[in-house]
Amino acid sequence: MRLVRGFLICLCILAATAGCGKKVVRQSMVFDLDKVFSGIFASTAKESEEQFKEKGIRLAREGDFKSAIDAFMRHVEEYPEDYFGFNAIAVCYKNLGDDTNAMRNFERALEFADNPEDHAKVLANIGNLYHARNKFQTALVYYKEAASVFEKNPLYHILIARTFINLGEDERARKVLTQAEQNARAIDTYERSDERGLGYYHLAHCFASLGEEDKVYKYLELAIKTNPDVYVRRTEKDINDQKNLLFSLKEDPRIKTLLDRYSAKTSTGRWLVRE
Repeated sequence: MRLVRGFLICLCILAATAGCGKKVVRQSMVFDLDKVFSGIFASTAKESEEQFKEKGIRLAREGDFKSAIDAFMRHVEEYPEDYFGFNAIAVCYKNLGDDTNAMRNFERALEFADNPEDHAKVLANIGNLYHARNKFQTALVYYKEAASVFEKNPLYHILIARTFINLGEDERARKVLTQAEQNARAIDTYERSDERGLGYYHLAHCFASLGEEDKVYKYLELAIKTNPDVYVRRTEKDINDQKNLLFSLKEDPRIKTLLDRYSAKTSTGRWLVRE
């Protein structure tokens, strides 16, 4: 009996010890919860950084490029390999006339633009930088590279044609425009929502330079129809600017009819710019 009683006591002790072991394991669950909490905090941080990105976009649209740069810099602090952030910073610097910092950030954006479409966008933006400074030959190099990297987007051919016109090479421009027109309807696919109609508007200006008024009207109508809020205002402004190519169309009844038709479809429902 003593042996049996001793054996039972040993079993109880072992059971108690095993119970304690289970409690220790359960206490280690705190570390698992820490991982969960870390995930929550990371998610919150991500949402916060997304807010910096959206804030930067809003400020850039409002023309406050310095503040936009600050917001985009906060974004790239969290996402240091995001091509969009560096590209956005570069565009802001370009608009501020700081070409050195613009190019530095475009180069960083190129490092992280890991698919052809994004890579081509950055190349085209570098082309725009040089084009804005009247360095047309250099701009042409970047536009051509963008078109070769992502040929699906007809905007790059339009930009090439525009640059040929600036260089006085109208025949070469016409050849490229023929190619661009074949895929013109694909422009909408690759434009951001806030840039809808831009490709058509560039086409209209190219054909205005070449004196082809029917095509000017065709592509102005497409630009305005695509984005009346922007291009009713912009067309009205351009046809009243004596230095603008569209000034010669100021008295064209087709343009007046076009603007009258779509002005009612703007967010204000009225003329946004008057002479």
